[in-house]
This record gives sequence, C-alpha cells and structure tokens, in this order.
Amino acid sequence: MSCRELADAVSAYLESELDPVERDRSDAHLRACQGCRLLVAQSQAVVAALRGLEDAPKGAIDTENEWAVALFHEHGLHRPARRSPGIPLGLDGALAAPGDHLAYFWESEQEFGATVGFVAAGAAQGETSVLLGHEGANDRIEAATNRAGIDTATLRREGRLHFVSGLRSADALLELVGAKIDLAVDRGAPLVRILGNLGWGRPEWPNEPDLLRFEARVTNEVRKLPVIVMCAYDVGHLAGGPVLLGGLECHPLIYRRGALRSNELYVPAEQFLGALPPASPIDQPRAARRRRRER
Repeated sequence: MSCRELADAVSAYLESELDPVERDRSDAHLRACQGCRLLVAQSQAVVAALRGLEDAPKGAIDTENEWAVALFHEHGLHRPARRSPGIPLGLDGALAAPGDHLAYFWESEQEFGATVGFVAAGAAQGETSVLLGHEGANDRIEAATNRAGIDTATLRREGRLHFVSGLRSADALLELVGAKIDLAVDRGAPLVRILGNLGWGRPEWPNEPDLLRFEARVTNEVRKLPVIVMCAYDVGHLAGGPVLLGGLECHPLIYRRGALRSNELYVPAEQFLGALPPASPIDQPRAARRRRRER
C-alpha cells in the first residue's frame, strides 16, 4: 500500500470499514511509515473531537458533524493541497502553515536572539518544540528563552521541549527527530516546532554533503505533518556551500529582514539530491551497507 492509498482510506480505516485484506495492508504500511502513523494519530484526534459534539443539542449534532467531517476531508493534512498560513511564527507577525520548512538568515546577536520568539509562540499555544542544534546554540537559545520569562525546565518536564544535539549520521538525526515528533503527537501536541542550528563543520556532526541531504529530505518528510521547521543560518560565519546549497536551495521559504518570503531559489529534493555525490558510508542505510559487504 502506498502513502496515497493510505491517506485516501484513512476515514474507512478509523471507522473499521475496510475489509480484512485492506486492513492488513494498511497495518503493514503503518508499521513501516512514520508519516502515515502521524496522519492516523491526527485523524484519531479529529474523530475524538467530533465525538465530543455528542454533548451538543440533538438538532445541532448532525449539522456540526457533517460540517467538521467535510472540512477534514477537504483540508486535512492527508490532502495534497498546501493549506493557508495561519499559525504565528513568533517573528514580526509572520504566519506559517503546518508542513513549512524555512531558512532563517541571521548576522547579529539580536537577530539570533529573535529566534526565541519561535519557541515562545509555540509554548504560548501548547505546542511542542524541538531544538536541533550544536550544544553551544542550544544552550544560548535555552538561556535566552528563560530570560524571556519562559520556564524551560517546566517545559522539558512536561515533554513540551526537547533538545537534539549532534549525531554523526544524517539518517540517525532524521530518525531521532521523527521519534520526537511521533512522541509529541501521541501526547496530543497540536503542532511541533523544530528550530535547527546545525553543526556545519563540527566533528560530532555529519559532514557537509550529508547535512545537505538531511536538509533536502526534511522538506519532503514534514510536508504533510503537523510540523513547522525553521533552520537558522549564521551568514556572517558559515562558508558559502552551507548558505547557498543548504540555506537557499533546500528551503521553500526564507525569513530575512523581518519578512517571510517564498524562495525562488528552492530546488525540489529529488533534483537537489540527484546532483549531490553519493552518500558517505556512515549515512547509508544499514541494509545497503550489508548488501555491499556481501557482494
């Protein structure tokens, strides 16, 4: 079963209306596909909310139920169309949509510190934030968040703030971030915000080609999830490759000088990945490495 088939059948799956064969195909796909597991989790939340309408007067139930179901079928995350931005980004009134992946270019300490607004906006709305970055950046963001009056210790204790630091494998980074998203959705988070300060050139992080693959893949990984990803780029100190290839070519949106804009330099992941050299052994899936050793 493909992701498209699962999305089309999600309502029937939740309502136990699939025949046994299709149910088994769906279950097999869900065991292997994190994105579709998140889709089902979100859909279950919608169904639970609809059941809450049973407390309304009988005359309003059918109308409200039909309206909510129609809205879900038309605009749910399983639909391919991009939804309208309506979520405060926490930066100068900018609005984003679930599935957005944007690059934030900064030069001054003031601009770097402004990224705290991204985390603060999520905390104010009951969302979960994941700080994906090298330890120095994560420590600075946590300290600035506390100075802004947000108790990060409480957020961490409640499972609403997570820190992910360097791993040598880009695949491992994606897998770990995916696990944090999965956990947050299972706990009922309405949205997950990921703030990235990747460790370009740092020994404990993947090398530059592998981080470029990571950035390119993130766009497709989060496109249909209740997630907003903002990757911060220090344009005053990073080399040209990370800024041009990682920042400009891997992000459909960019935030610069107080405005969120569509990025005309964005290159779709398939095209971008096709132009990169082959992945290093540390970033190749275990099965592929095993097949190569067996040859």
